[in-house]
Amino acid sequence: MIEVTSSKNPLLKEIKALDRKRYRWEQKKFLVEGIKSVGEALETDGLSTKVIFTDSLASNDKGETLFHTLSGMSDSVYMPEGLFKTISNVENSQGVLATVNFIPKGIEEIPKEGILIYLDGLQDPGNLGTIIRSADAFGISGIVLGENCVDPYNPKVVRATMGSIFRVPLYFQKSNEDFFDQISDDRRILATSLDNATLLNSIKFSKKDVIVIGNEGHGVSDHILERSDLNIVIPMVGNAESLNAGVAASIIMYETSRELIK
Repeated sequence: MIEVTSSKNPLLKEIKALDRKRYRWEQKKFLVEGIKSVGEALETDGLSTKVIFTDSLASNDKGETLFHTLSGMSDSVYMPEGLFKTISNVENSQGVLATVNFIPKGIEEIPKEGILIYLDGLQDPGNLGTIIRSADAFGISGIVLGENCVDPYNPKVVRATMGSIFRVPLYFQKSNEDFFDQISDDRRILATSLDNATLLNSIKFSKKDVIVIGNEGHGVSDHILERSDLNIVIPMVGNAESLNAGVAASIIMYETSRELIK
């Protein structure tokens, strides 16, 4: 175990810098906080992690075992409570956080089969975190982050995934046009839209489907709608005009799982 007691230690600056997207992508690292998320990071094969903890971890029933484990690790970092609070991003910290490496995947790594979620300009961290968590729950093969999407390694996104970010493959694509030019001809594109739409509960899903979720304010881009094989809409019997992107995507993913497990 390494003990850090000085506010001038460079490790503190490095961790705080992970609040910025540019630094996260330069270093290919992001931050996770909390007993569950850090525990899952430690259990995930192929990840390089540096865990930082403080005494308050041991005061939590679920954290006591982790505290003793970390105390016996040569590369874990212990900090006094005051220092730890300067690097934590949560109000009620559980006393543990970790830096985790990531390796970005391009669309050339997407498997030939399996339902994909394509995100077109999604901006809200909470929505993205919800979508990643639901994708994990409903067996989605991967999420493609298209143009102008919020960074999935944003601390707010990571917290909202509740550890699912370690299990759902994420693929990055800077150009929407390039993605839809390059995907296999046998892939079917289903876009969420109110125009000329088919009700969700009448669709037969397949492992070749790409489901497009649009920007919270503007929906799916026109140039993607033009290439869509089918527009889909969630039937609603109440008075709400729409659902937020995270909820809508989760309902659609649930429907795909119902179809595919029959």
